[in-house]
Order: sequence, then structure tokens, then C-alpha cells
Amino acid sequence: MKLKTYVLIGLLLLSLTAEAQRRKRVVKPVVEEPQEDPRITQMLASTQQITFIDSMVVDRADFMSHIPLSVHVGKLTQTNGLGTFTNEMGDHRLTTMKTSDSTAVIVASDFIANRWTEIQPVGGIGDDSAINPFLMPDGITLYFAQKGSNGIGGYDIYVTRYDSEKATFLRPENLGMPFASEADDLFYAVDEFNQLGYFVTDRRQPRGKVCIYVFIPQETRRVYRSEAYSDGQLRSLAAIGRIRDTWGDGNARNEALGRLQTARSAGFDTPLTSHLSPLTSEIDQLRHEADVLDKTLALMRNQYANATDGERVTLRIKILNAEQQLEAMQQDIRNKEKQIPYNE
Repeated sequence: MKLKTYVLIGLLLLSLTAEAQRRKRVVKPVVEEPQEDPRITQMLASTQQITFIDSMVVDRADFMSHIPLSVHVGKLTQTNGLGTFTNEMGDHRLTTMKTSDSTAVIVASDFIANRWTEIQPVGGIGDDSAINPFLMPDGITLYFAQKGSNGIGGYDIYVTRYDSEKATFLRPENLGMPFASEADDLFYAVDEFNQLGYFVTDRRQPRGKVCIYVFIPQETRRVYRSEAYSDGQLRSLAAIGRIRDTWGDGNARNEALGRLQTARSAGFDTPLTSHLSPLTSEIDQLRHEADVLDKTLALMRNQYANATDGERVTLRIKILNAEQQLEAMQQDIRNKEKQIPYNE
């Protein structure tokens, strides 16, 4: 009987020892820290060194009315919160339009023969939702906001350039930080006439509000040297944490504030060609219309190369008519140029 008791006690001890050993072998799961999106890390390392001179919080629905863009550069308007840009000559327009699936596209139209042409989607900028275009006076460089897989969250700012040979825009590039964030970065424009830039974002803003940042445009891209800043400082600069951190000695900012005050005082309705004679203004208008028509011809020729036989019949007529119109326009320009006084 005693032997049986000892056996039972031994088995119980062995069981308890085995359970203790099993518990010791249980490894607690390692909780991994969330990893940062590698695109954010890469952008952070190449954050542009930008001087932000001023900022203002306004309603998102009509922020463009608060941007004193020179009429020498173009005109901004908003309808139902969607931005439209019209060039300085008033004959080329880029408009944001909502589509049936609640995304947005940018469409273009030209003012030819006293009427706006039928709108056409802007080619080359991708299929992702795109809004708020701004075209530089060179007629080539286009900035816009886009939401898609190539961004880091919400809308990001992109830049592209027009390829006249292919009659389309090149693949857009993300501007990167500080103009990119996980919030909605909605608009970017450079006013070359006043040497001022405008950037609009809803980062750190309540619903329905955005912040308009005014900055000094750079002729060449400069980035912060990461070794000169702590990680926290660099992230603050990339996020536009405090604009005063970008002022340096303040001299460039003070000069730019003077230009901003002048721009705001000038208003938005100064005639672009007030310093030119009516004849010179008319020639400038004709030249711009001829340039627009030439670009339209390039687009139609490109379409013709990939069209079906039936489509080519219609395109051939349109191309011939446009060629004749362009030739007549160029002749008209030459005739009017001969009438310009030498002292103008």
C-alpha cells in the first residue's frame, strides 16, 4: 500500500515538474513596432529647403479667392470647391471636373474663333483622381494635386511637362516634402511676376478649412543636409511645423513680405496688356491662338496615326481645315507686324 502511495506521489511530482518546464518554454510573442512607409522615409531624406514667409487659414471651398495671383500669370477660380486655371491671355483653360464615380479629372479647352472648344481630358497625367491645375506661363510646366497609389496619403502635389513631339504630358513626379504629407495637399502655384509661391494643404486643420502657405520659389532645388539636423528637426521642417524655422536671418523673408503686400494691394483685375497698343495686343493674342491651334493640330495628327479608317475620314477633314486656319492666322500676324511703329 505504501508503495502504491509513493508511486502516485512520484507521478504527481513528475506531472507538476513537466508543467513547470512547459510554462518556462512558452515564449511571449514579440510586438513589432509599426514600420514607416519607405516612401515617407525616402522623401524625408530629400526634403526641400523652402522659405515660408506667411500662412493663412481659410475655407477649403473658396481658398483660391484668397491667393493674389498676378494677372500676368493667370486667373484662378473655384466652382463647388473645384479649381479652374485660365492662362494670362485668357484663351486656354484647365478645369477640374467631377466624374460619375465621384473621382475628378482635369480637362482643357481653348478659346478659338470667339468660342471655347469642346473640353478634352488632359493626357499623360494618369487615371487617378486629379484636381486644381496650375500651368506656368511657359505653357509647358503643369502642377496639380492627385490622389492615388503613387502618393503617401490623401492628395499630393505633382509636376509634369508637356512633350510637344508626343502631344501629351510626361509622367508626373511627386514634388516630395515639404509639399507632400499624409493629409490632403491641394494646390501649388508659382507667381513668377511677383516671385512668390502658394501652397495649400489641410494638414493640422479642422474639417472644411485649409492653410495657404506663401513661400519663396527656388530656381534650383536645394535640400536640407540630414547630418545637420536631428530626426525631430527634419521631420518638423518636412511637415512645416513652424514657418519661422525656415526664415534664416529673415532678410529674404522681409523682402518677400514686401512683394506679397504689393501683390495683395494690386488686386486681381489689372489688365495684362494695358501698356501695349491695341495693335500689339491683337498680335500677341493672334500669336497665342496660333500656338494653341498648332498644339491642337499635333494632337489630331497623333490621333490620326492610331485611328481606324472611319475615324481617319473625319480627322482628315479637321486637320486640313485647321492647317488652312493656321496658315491664314500666320499670314495675318505677318501683315499686322508690318504695321507696328518702330518705336513700340
